[in-house]
Amino acid sequence: MKLLRFCLIMIMTGLFILSCSSKLSEAEYYNLATDSFNKQDFPKSVENFKNIIENYPEGQRASEALFMLGYINANHTKDLQEAEKYYKLFIEKYPDDELTDDAQYELKHLGKDINELPIFQDIQSDSVVEQAPSK
Repeated sequence: MKLLRFCLIMIMTGLFILSCSSKLSEAEYYNLATDSFNKQDFPKSVENFKNIIENYPEGQRASEALFMLGYINANHTKDLQEAEKYYKLFIEKYPDDELTDDAQYELKHLGKDINELPIFQDIQSDSVVEQAPSK
């Protein structure tokens, strides 16, 4: 009976330790996030980018993860409130990052149709001029 109790305690302790050590490395979360993104499994990608932010807020991939949370919400899941939240947080936390200009652009044009973006309006007006018949 004592042996059975001891075994049960050891099993429970082992399970507790395993459940506490389930945190992955930043690189593992990043690989899962990018693999999910490439497979267009956006909820899983968001989950893993969030894991980077929560578990490694000062990590090497934290800025990219924060930007990608804005990007996925803006362009794939169409959750504009979440996108705005993450873009603003990114700009506040990483004002000198190479992606800051992109985050500001995305934020400025959040929710707009692709045809409303200035870059595509310029291209469309160029193609209209090129298609005009010459006299």
